Amino acid sequence: MNKKYGVLLIGCGHMGKEHIKNIYYKNNVDIVAVIDIDENRAKDFARRYNAKTHDTNYRAFLKDEAVDIVIIATYPSTHLTILKECIEVKKHVICEKPIASNFYEGKEFIELVKKSNSKILVGHILRHNESYNKIKEMIDNDAIGKPIIMRMIQNHHTKNWEKYKRLIEETSPIIDCGVHYIDIMRWITGEEVRSISGISQRTEFDLPENKYNYGMINLTFSEGSIGFYEAGWGNTIKAQNLKEFIGPKGRIVLTYGRDRLENKEEGDLIEYYKYPENKYEIINIDCERKPTDLQFDKLISMIETGEEANPSIEDVAKAFELSFLADEAIKDKKLIKL
Repeated sequence: MNKKYGVLLIGCGHMGKEHIKNIYYKNNVDIVAVIDIDENRAKDFARRYNAKTHDTNYRAFLKDEAVDIVIIATYPSTHLTILKECIEVKKHVICEKPIASNFYEGKEFIELVKKSNSKILVGHILRHNESYNKIKEMIDNDAIGKPIIMRMIQNHHTKNWEKYKRLIEETSPIIDCGVHYIDIMRWITGEEVRSISGISQRTEFDLPENKYNYGMINLTFSEGSIGFYEAGWGNTIKAQNLKEFIGPKGRIVLTYGRDRLENKEEGDLIEYYKYPENKYEIINIDCERKPTDLQFDKLISMIETGEEANPSIEDVAKAFELSFLADEAIKDKKLIKL
């Protein structure tokens, strides 16, 4: 009989919802409690997702023997403290990214994970996304050749500016989402970053002077590939997603199912252009954009079989470091060579 895992969710915001909505119904999951500083929100989550209880403070639940796994879906500045407390009581952890709001806490986070006997998985959710896995498979099979041009845009037209402003006070858009796409670029190409530069702008003037709500970074890679990443959050920024991979033998473009103009029921759309044949191939991938259930299953495999994390903590560390270097390149208006 499969073990049933007691889960404690800390943080009932956007990512907390993404995590719990995909796992609460699993036969091997028991939602022990949901925690949020907003008691009404925690209460709502408990009712929606069949949690046994809710609270505004997580600490008492860490000592509960019914809790096996803690999901940390709070702001980055709280991650290190909560991780330490989880490790002390031997709980397994899924922690959202970025792992910290500053570089030094991030380094401490990484060292704790390396030394811990607990199984800890950082939420680089795109590693578990079937569309990105398909694109990696295609590129590994030389579908577009090398070197590769990677163009990534992740812009949000904010309908709740105060929520985004609170996040920008902790981390920039380049760091918050950039850790995902820097990781994806390294993973898909198998290449290392060799230089980073970038620019930024403030279109929202109620931000602190040293913060920005829009940024672009350029990366060069060890075997000649290059990457461009753009991230902006604001009241006047257009929501936009672009995920494009271009090589001498062809092009791969990913459109999320929700962004398709038609055939949304088919899931994600991968458009593959093959050169010099001048042929197009349409590939439909029926998958969740944020497959937190598959990520949770990965943690269970780590616990039960000793399987390695995906991504590894070394890859998490690299993406985290590079995102902070990108932020530094933007703020200091310089090219950083590695």
